[in-house]
Amino acid sequence: MLIGDIPRRNSKLYPDKVAIIDGDVQMTYFYFNQRINSLANAVLSSGLRKGNRIAVLFKNGFQYLELYFAAAKAGTPIVPINFRVAEQELLEILLDSDPEILFFGEEFYPLVLNIKHKAVKIKQYICIEKSIQSTASYEDFIRNSPTTEPNILVNEDDIAILGYTGGTTGLPKGVMTTHRNVVTNCFQTALDMKFHSGHRFLCVSPLFHAGGSTGFLRFSLVGGSNVIVNSSNPTQILRYIEEYNVTHTLLVPALILRFLQMPEIHDYNLSSLECIMYGTAPMPLEPLKKALNTFNCDFAQVYGSTETFTAISLLLQSDHVRNGSEKEIERMKSAGRQVCGVEIKISDEHGKEVQVNETGEILVKGKNVMKGYWRRPELTSNVLRDGWYHTGDIGKMDELGYVYIVDRKKDMIISGGENIYPREVENVLFTHPAVTDCAVIGIPDESWGESVKALVVLKEGIDLTKGDLINYCKKHLASYKKPRSIEFVSTLNRTATGKIQKNKIRDQYWKGNPNKV
Repeated sequence: MLIGDIPRRNSKLYPDKVAIIDGDVQMTYFYFNQRINSLANAVLSSGLRKGNRIAVLFKNGFQYLELYFAAAKAGTPIVPINFRVAEQELLEILLDSDPEILFFGEEFYPLVLNIKHKAVKIKQYICIEKSIQSTASYEDFIRNSPTTEPNILVNEDDIAILGYTGGTTGLPKGVMTTHRNVVTNCFQTALDMKFHSGHRFLCVSPLFHAGGSTGFLRFSLVGGSNVIVNSSNPTQILRYIEEYNVTHTLLVPALILRFLQMPEIHDYNLSSLECIMYGTAPMPLEPLKKALNTFNCDFAQVYGSTETFTAISLLLQSDHVRNGSEKEIERMKSAGRQVCGVEIKISDEHGKEVQVNETGEILVKGKNVMKGYWRRPELTSNVLRDGWYHTGDIGKMDELGYVYIVDRKKDMIISGGENIYPREVENVLFTHPAVTDCAVIGIPDESWGESVKALVVLKEGIDLTKGDLINYCKKHLASYKKPRSIEFVSTLNRTATGKIQKNKIRDQYWKGNPNKV
């Protein structure tokens, strides 16, 4: 089955059913599929061939869903771009992925204008809201384009999504996700979670995220409806749940914590809500228990990555107990068990499986695992070995197969559901003339899970404030990547080979925390 088969199938089985709700915009599956076909045919009429790429720089909106499906039908992989990226990051992604069309939101036009002369391979710029100067508008682009199914032969192993994730070298890397990867994981999670056509999913997570896109794809697969909210404002999210009878949503733990601090949450009728899924970062046990009682619905945790699009394991609704045994309560700290069709093992540094409750690296095998990293064969061979994807996460597995994530092999920081790579921040800090040495780590943060902290050694005699350095980083990085705190130090401990001992630095901030994430 292909991604494009999902709306085509639904247009036949559920032609009059509401597929999309986006504010005042509502469309049936029949009309939705027609628009997808028009968009796909317009892309092909622009001169793109199978394998050419389209990029999207946009916040949540029904157009994003159309673009995912249309790109899949046209055989032109979609490159969803984090709308928080800085100008240089955007340019790096565009130069690496070489898209021929860039669809963008109106608010990003100044950013697009700045990189236009450098991204020379982009043939067409299309503003999703309206026409701006030399760009076409999205609606003009698809108007008068045929609504017939595109005559393109697409295979399950063709790349459908080229999603970019940060790299430890400071450069973004493209994850090649195939039709098989996407559809397989949609089936796996839909089966385990028992999704059906009567469900309504609220798209809260950004749609450039694998977690955000896989959410609407899962519910589309079973013929459910998708409600889109273009805001992380808690009040608006609660209003949408009430107004549109939402049954499911996917939230980052940081947002759930914000809900728990709202006394007015009880003013909303949330009785339609059946399950809140959460992921991208650990959820502390006590707030989780409070959330179960506050929302009075089921909860389920998703653990995964862009490279596995996305779920590796699920802590199911039945695993979230309000008055369970000590063991059952303890298991709520886990990331659940492997999803149907996925195999997980905990291995030592030689790839050999360790014993129950022993720690090691989490390895994954399944049809949902990526094809590899775009134009990075060496990096691909480092993480895909002997049929297993090496996650870089350190964990353990109990006797019933519940996976506990206890640390990260890599230095990646997860703050509010966003992946931040320390070396990328360090590279920017090192460009400041006053900085001679630095180390960036993640430290505990009650609201965001982790926050970025930089330890910086300044040149002698330099007068520089912490605020000045944070603002400097903000100019060169997406805002969420900048350090939230800076500590000036006289020196950084290094090993005999010259490597900074980050584990020792991190330990002083994580004392008292049983896990290191």
